[in-house]
Amino acid sequence: MSSLLSQTGILPWVELPYADELAHKHSRVEAALRHGRIAAPVAPVVASPLRTGARARISLHRGPGRRLGFFRPGTHDFVDPIADGSLSLLARPELVAAAEGLVGRPDLPESLELRSDGSRVVLVADCRLPAGAWGVEAASGRDQNHGNIHLFIDNLRVSPRSFYQVNLEVNRLVVAAVQAELRDSGAERLLDLYAGIGNLSVPAIRGGLPAVLVEEDRSSLGDARYNTDRRAGVQGAAEVVRLDLRRYEAGRWPFDVAVLDPPRSGATGLLPKLALTRPRTVIYLSCDPITLARDVATLLPAGYRIQKVQPFDMFPGADHIETLMVLRRGDLAPD
Repeated sequence: MSSLLSQTGILPWVELPYADELAHKHSRVEAALRHGRIAAPVAPVVASPLRTGARARISLHRGPGRRLGFFRPGTHDFVDPIADGSLSLLARPELVAAAEGLVGRPDLPESLELRSDGSRVVLVADCRLPAGAWGVEAASGRDQNHGNIHLFIDNLRVSPRSFYQVNLEVNRLVVAAVQAELRDSGAERLLDLYAGIGNLSVPAIRGGLPAVLVEEDRSSLGDARYNTDRRAGVQGAAEVVRLDLRRYEAGRWPFDVAVLDPPRSGATGLLPKLALTRPRTVIYLSCDPITLARDVATLLPAGYRIQKVQPFDMFPGADHIETLMVLRRGDLAPD
């Protein structure tokens, strides 16, 4: 029987055989690279350990009759996946239970986000929430402190307004892949751009690698500083800097390896600036293969060669794919 989330386009591929879904996503990455005139083999997609119920963050809206759900993409049509039980196809069990416990409350905010670190759940809303029991810890308003309510994901602190990857299990695979690339590159000093909470760089910093983390969002910046604090057992020297990366200037920090995880819009104009200081390796994690191909095309004329294109299925059932690309300077890249 077709689920509400597949019918409405929120999880359009959830009812496909998983091998077919992964093949479609692999083809999307290949097509984006071809469109960008980039010739590079694409590795098979790394599957999500959880085919369904994988998401650790969901944004919900209040609907008629004090219900909670989504709007059909591109419309104002309300979709109620709690009523038909299909929310479990999208979200982790602890988020489903939290959402079910909120249905029918007269004081529901117009919109809210439920976040999990795999066990604890935090409710986040822009408005001030009425006092009283919400069934989960609640962070309300735009105050960045939020009563010091934090999640901890793989020993990284995450504040209620900070970004973290939606699929905890796949994120662990991505982080492990990045750490392996840092070791293989012989990195001596790391530059982490769009660093967020330090998801990709903190494991290496804790192992002794010096790094500079650059982030613009204040909430994520505070978490990055907490996560790189020597008092928390961090071995490497880390500097955390707030900067709009459109203002990045080559030569500001010494580094030999750069890692970046930009938003869906990509890192327009940034890679040629990185190339000016000739890092040995650039590791780019992208949630949009089209902007990835566009950005990387600007780095290839500087003598960099693509060493790896590795997609990860961060969003099972949905029409999205996460891709890790590794580039090395031509004089260091194997033939």
